[in-house]
Amino acid sequence: MFPNITSKRLHYRQLVADDWRFFLSLQQDERVMRYVADPQPEEEIRRDRFEIRLPHWQKGSTHWLCLVMMEQGQSAPLGVTGFIDRGDGVAEVGFLLAAEAQGKGLGTESLHDIARYALNELGFRKLIATVTAGNEASRRTLLKVGFQQEGTLRKSYHLAGEWRDDWVFGLFADEWRPL
Repeated sequence: MFPNITSKRLHYRQLVADDWRFFLSLQQDERVMRYVADPQPEEEIRRDRFEIRLPHWQKGSTHWLCLVMMEQGQSAPLGVTGFIDRGDGVAEVGFLLAAEAQGKGLGTESLHDIARYALNELGFRKLIATVTAGNEASRRTLLKVGFQQEGTLRKSYHLAGEWRDDWVFGLFADEWRPL
């Protein structure tokens, strides 16, 4: 059974097969994916991004813990968030918000929730995130939660036909402060 993660405005549940249409809508929305990935055919999205996130997750799993975020008292999904265990007490976080849910502070609130769960309840010592340079909204979200920009990987990620820089962020457990 998945633990109850909630906050002032949000609650979460693990991704399930019935979330396919919503997940696909995120992956096919260029406003959501602009800094994340190039368009892919539907069958590749299902195989390479969706189905690999469906198995039961526990600390040490080699796939992402993918959580669907919803407003309290609602069942309509707003986005997905989660992390993957990278070993040695480090987890990499990631999040995607539907275009209509962006700009409302939900990304910051959800990242606080994920940080609290990963650092306090699961005992990870550090969270990391990688953001394509230019994605100022994600950068601001990470900084608001307490992440520090640790560096830039130059021409590290191929997106939209060109090599782009990646910004790397980190947050140690002893640096994190709850809302």
